[in-house]
Formats: sequence, structure tokens, C-alpha cells
Amino acid sequence: MWKQKLIDFAKKLEHPAWGFSHFTRVYEMSLNIAEKQGIEVDHDALFAAAYLHDMGAFEPYRQKNKDHADSAVESSEELLNSIGFPIEKISSVKDIIKNHMYYAKPSNQKESIIFRDADILDFMGIIGITRILSIVGIDDWAPDLKSAIKLIKSFQKILPEKLYTEQAKIISKKRQIEIKEFLNQLSEETNNYSLL
Repeated sequence: MWKQKLIDFAKKLEHPAWGFSHFTRVYEMSLNIAEKQGIEVDHDALFAAAYLHDMGAFEPYRQKNKDHADSAVESSEELLNSIGFPIEKISSVKDIIKNHMYYAKPSNQKESIIFRDADILDFMGIIGITRILSIVGIDDWAPDLKSAIKLIKSFQKILPEKLYTEQAKIISKKRQIEIKEFLNQLSEETNNYSLL
């Protein structure tokens, strides 16, 4: 079955912040948002997009000077065809992938909107903090600890206003509190971050 083949492929994409666990969380959060919003969604398209949306950040799919979402869109169709994914759903998967980042505007496709919200939520709260801290020194997003804290602060500010669905906004409120508490405690223990 194509789902197992896709899982086997995705398990090879190892990274501390955007690997298999992230893919699974975003898929499950997408379904959660859709259910709470009372929206019928294409589970197959969401599943495929979840396990392929960051493939452009990995070799051999990464392309210099190209956003990883665009690289993933370009590489996904061949892979989906090779595993027997329903052809008529490939364009939907590509739309979800193309628009998944917080700095992209989602299309009008409900799956694209919900998936983007789920991906944004995975950069918030304790899980978001953990993901950002996991890439310190190994990714240009967070070359050192101070830049990672700056990114966490930035995400706390900008990500909530990027959300579209009411359910995602509700979830984000709890995650914003988690970030605020973490930053307050860290500031207290590091002399206003000067001892990081």
C-alpha cells in the first residue's frame, strides 16, 4: 500500500526538528483542527503532504537558492507516482506543500489552510521551543543559543497572527503561554539572557 511506502521513505529523512516525528505531529494536528472545525478534508492528500512537505530540505532533493517547499513540490510528483498514490490527488498534495510555511499565503484549498496552521503550531509552545533548540549550531536558523532565543521570541510574536482557523488560534493561546513562561524563567536564570 502507498501509505506504508511513504512512511518508509519519510523515516529516512532524519533531522532533529523536521523529520518523521514532525511529519506525524503535523498530520495528526491537521486532522484535529479539521475535526474540531467540522470540516471534511481529504485524508490522503494531507497524509502525503505531511510526510513530503519538508523533503526539499534534505539531500538529494535540496536545491541551492530555492525554498525547500518549492523543491519538495518539484520532487513529490515522481515519488507519489512511484508508490501508487492516486493520481487525481497529486495536485492537491503539491498545493498543500507549496503553501505550508508561515511566510507563505495558503491557497483557498481547505487542506492547505488547515495544514499550514498545523505546521505553524508545531513551531509554538514547548514543542516549538524544543525544535528550535534542537537545531542550535546545525542550522542557519539558529547558529547559536542567543539566535535561537531570538527566533523563539520572534515566533511568539508573529506566528499567532498567521493562523487562519479558529481551532488553531485556540491551541496557539496555550502555546503562547508556554513560550512566555519559558522565556520569563530563562531570563530570570540568565540575568536577562546575558549569561546564555
